[in-house]
Amino acid sequence: MTKHKHLTLSDRNDIQLGLERGETFKAIGQLILKDPTTVSKEVKRNKQIRDSTSNNLPCPLLNKATFVCNGCPKRRQNRGYQKIFYLAKQAQKQYEQTLVEAREGTPLNSQTFWDMDKIISDGIKKGQHIYHILKTHNLDASSSTLYRYIRKGYLSIAPIDLARAVKFKERRKSKLPSIPKEAKKGRSYEDFQNYLALHQLDSWLEMDTVMGRMGGKVLLTFNLSFCNFIFARLLDN
Repeated sequence: MTKHKHLTLSDRNDIQLGLERGETFKAIGQLILKDPTTVSKEVKRNKQIRDSTSNNLPCPLLNKATFVCNGCPKRRQNRGYQKIFYLAKQAQKQYEQTLVEAREGTPLNSQTFWDMDKIISDGIKKGQHIYHILKTHNLDASSSTLYRYIRKGYLSIAPIDLARAVKFKERRKSKLPSIPKEAKKGRSYEDFQNYLALHQLDSWLEMDTVMGRMGGKVLLTFNLSFCNFIFARLLDN
């Protein structure tokens, strides 16, 4: 399979042509070098109901792959059912619009976002797990993204509404300042080995600090390499 993550317009045209020929997702995936699951999600995400049939009954044939009417031999007949198609140009346009919204930030004014919010909120109130909701409804978002949306207050639910949220404390973040790269020069283990070789040393004294509670007492340790003996001194801070 190709390493390119995103489908191109050419890929989408091949998907539409494959659907019109009645090919399976697997066959289409082999043609465009994509996983069948990728093709399936692309079709489900971008299938469109023809306006003139929107009030008709759902066609039972659309409950299974390929979920659209592109390859149906009776697609031109009026049989009283909804007609749903995958159109490559419309799918590409929707993809480009998604990229624009992603660059602008969370699409809080997007109808798609509000629809997703309703699905997530209803599922959480029923006690469902976020991962289960994502897989059941084929939502185009990751679980980490949804947790971030909930934490920032973008969705209708709060972190306390999550079944396991109240059981965990927020992970502590390290407040220690980062060490500049310049301060690390000449202080690596490789530098130490080079120093030993340069001065032909076969023994040395190692010093280290063992810290406990921040601001409390510390141990200054001494390690004599030639006899493998360690001792320490207790320091106030």
